[in-house]
Amino acid sequence: MESNSGITKEPSNSDILTYLKRIDGRISEMDKKFEAFEKLDKKVEGFSSELKKIWNYLHDIDKKTSERLASIEDKTESVDFALTQTSIKISTLEKQKEELRNDMSYLQAQSMRNNLVFSNIPEAPTETSETTEVKLREFFKEKMKIAEDLVNKMSFERVHRMGAKHDGRCRNIVAKFTLYKEKELVRKQWKTLSSTPYYVNEQFPKDIVDKRKKLLPKMKEARREGNTSWISYDTLYINGKPVRD
Repeated sequence: MESNSGITKEPSNSDILTYLKRIDGRISEMDKKFEAFEKLDKKVEGFSSELKKIWNYLHDIDKKTSERLASIEDKTESVDFALTQTSIKISTLEKQKEELRNDMSYLQAQSMRNNLVFSNIPEAPTETSETTEVKLREFFKEKMKIAEDLVNKMSFERVHRMGAKHDGRCRNIVAKFTLYKEKELVRKQWKTLSSTPYYVNEQFPKDIVDKRKKLLPKMKEARREGNTSWISYDTLYINGKPVRD
């Protein structure tokens, strides 16, 4: 130690003890800080270990999720393929169903090719199939102006009223001719019924009748425009050419 006179004094034992105490205090503080750092380091190590566990867990989840997604994609592709195949099969079946329906309609139409339907011919309360046929023959002669000898020679497989009987309702008559040419002879006399309450039409299956009804406005429009038009089966003809939708 240095005094006021510039002469260095030797430290006393008391000074040395005081200085040593200060050093010891600083060492104690440093030890405490080292202990705190060691605890913090352990916490960091523990936290790092937890992070690794979490990372490994997330990695496993990601791997499993990827595998599940890949499996789902495979199954989705399989389902899409199956749906496509099913759709193709359904379309094929629908087409076959439509073809069968058309074939059925054609066969029904063929079975009806000798049939004519007559409307508004009065019906007696006790009318039978036999009296209906007699009444129809009289109708041919009186209303359709067909020669009596031709009418008497005509033969029918069946003549009957359509549907169930209702009070006040006059049912149509269906006549199935034995010979197609006799049916055509009667059909071609349809103009004799113009300006009368009576009608004669060929008989067709319901789906063909519906198609013909839809074509009627087009046929009438074509005639108003001065064209020759008619409907044969389910096809409209204008000036001899079939008209397709």
